[in-house]
Amino acid sequence: MAEKYLIKGFVPNSLVDWDGKVSSVIFLPGCNFKCKYCHNKQLVERYDKLENVSFKEIREYLKKNQDFIDGVVITGGEPCLYSWINDLCKEIKALGFEIKLETNGSFPEKLQELLKSKLIDFVAMDIKTSFDNYEKITQSPIDINKIKQSISILKDFGNYEFRITMFPEISKENLIDISSYLKENQANKALFLQQFRAENCLDEQANSVKPYQAEELQALLELIKPDFAKSGLRNL
Repeated sequence: MAEKYLIKGFVPNSLVDWDGKVSSVIFLPGCNFKCKYCHNKQLVERYDKLENVSFKEIREYLKKNQDFIDGVVITGGEPCLYSWINDLCKEIKALGFEIKLETNGSFPEKLQELLKSKLIDFVAMDIKTSFDNYEKITQSPIDINKIKQSISILKDFGNYEFRITMFPEISKENLIDISSYLKENQANKALFLQQFRAENCLDEQANSVKPYQAEELQALLELIKPDFAKSGLRNL
């Protein structure tokens, strides 16, 4: 019998994927971006070689651990690629769990639909770089207006954070441009800078790129910190 949902990974217990919560993490494959530094190469490009994870088994795990698990994170890849994500969220919601969605923000209509239906409780959106640098970093054609729409939707929603993976091709100037845009548009509740990992990258050449040093990231954080209610560094 065919699986209802295309799920390619499941982490039963995580303390790092949703601040302040013990979460289970569901990985959906495929992405419309080809970011140079993406370290989920198999999940993005070679997921047909990965085994499917049965949602029936995930559901049974969640049922048995309702007293332990606080919420479920749906990530990827890009989860909003799939029309059936609504049904997946409904099934998780029916078990009594809150849901965090991780997205690249390129599907504002789907994001709005999920929020209006009250199927997700928190959104973490990856902002890749300054808008004029997006196609270079993502190696994909980009409608920047869709990214801006998603930012606006999340500003109005309120339960969100933005994240930037600090690949060294993303400069101080790029970061300042992003943070200035978010501040000017009152979308400055939370911004986190994430360390780039030079391993298993989508672009082979990125595996030999030297990441920012911790002190360099701290200095970049200090530049944007005053503009955000909440900020920090991750994956150091």
